[in-house]
Amino acid sequence: MRAVRRALAIAALLLGLSPALADDAAARRATDMAARLLDKGDADGAVRELEDAHRAVPESRNAARNLALALSRRAEAALRRKDGATALDALDRALELHPGRLYYQVLRGRALHLLGRPGDAQRAAEVVVEKSPTYAEGWLLLVEVHERAGELDEALAALDKIAALRPDDEGLRRRRATLATRAESEARYLTHGTGNFRVRYSPDIDPGTVRLALTLLEDAYSNVTADLGVAPRTPAQVVLYEGAEFQRITGAHSWVGALYHNGTLRVPIRNLERHQATAARVLAHEFTHHVLKERNPGLPIWWHEGIAQFIEDRDATQSRRRRARLDKQLAPLVEKDALLGVGQLRRLKITSVRDPVLVNLFYAQALSFVGWLVDGVGPGALPAFLVALGTGTDTDEAARRAFGSDVEELLRKWREAL
Repeated sequence: MRAVRRALAIAALLLGLSPALADDAAARRATDMAARLLDKGDADGAVRELEDAHRAVPESRNAARNLALALSRRAEAALRRKDGATALDALDRALELHPGRLYYQVLRGRALHLLGRPGDAQRAAEVVVEKSPTYAEGWLLLVEVHERAGELDEALAALDKIAALRPDDEGLRRRRATLATRAESEARYLTHGTGNFRVRYSPDIDPGTVRLALTLLEDAYSNVTADLGVAPRTPAQVVLYEGAEFQRITGAHSWVGALYHNGTLRVPIRNLERHQATAARVLAHEFTHHVLKERNPGLPIWWHEGIAQFIEDRDATQSRRRRARLDKQLAPLVEKDALLGVGQLRRLKITSVRDPVLVNLFYAQALSFVGWLVDGVGPGALPAFLVALGTGTDTDEAARRAFGSDVEELLRKWREAL
């Protein structure tokens, strides 16, 4: 029954035709087909059909709005796979056909945010909430933009607007409580900005430690961008924590040495002066996540972890020895068919996993695989892969261009090489 209601709702949206469109048989057939395609989740097919309908009766406002709806579904699908460029193109076209539709403007703001254009995303959200202060989706976009920029008071103010509209939303209350805890903790923090980083830190942290952290961060910027062949478009947000505050604020497991989330590197300061080499690796690792997330937001997390581990180790000889040890541990698992498959790798949310054996296996596989790829193709492999991803191709096509095969085939060859 739910499927029937969904189909009828889609049909109702698409079949509210003007007389001019209803009189055009070809346009009517295209619209009927588009309704069926949307019900199957084929937004691209629906767009093609409705483009035909719009060309058949260009004077019909309903034909234009039908096409805009299909384009918005294409954009939704693109946003789910973190393809901001495709989403933005679809939404620009949708808004040309149906100007002023608030939902399309919110989606456009999400695409801009995904593409690393926070200022444009914020302006898009502000336009929405100015036009309709009771439209919660506009406020939610503002929350995301402000939170990612470290503007926690502004994010809380936007959350309060949503809470007034959704007083019974328990998930919203939990989100606000978490954000309020962070805001309270960071309210007294100091800020130091450079061209590449905006660092917030407790005034209790020794100024010399902060200067050392900044030096290590700038080193990470130079090394990581050189190895990846790409640089982030905007400065990275960094928060330095003292003592147990890192775990209290982030809720991270004890094995987490630092964390990158929602555009911010969160780093605990643990005897930084005495452990500079370890800190340099951790910062390089987390900054790699920032670059990858900003430039290639659809990249699966296991690729993230493999590339970040590979990049963090600056000593090539030491890196090969480390991977050789991992390969020796992984080899017996091939015969037992105990390695994680491509489906498991894609689905696993590693930051939520509490089993240390599974965590270690995930990270070991990711590093071993990426190292094997680079050893086989050369140091230009990762930049080529990321450039291919940046053109809007999916992971498999990018892998074919950079490494010669799709991901599943590459994993098979890697397993055989172990």
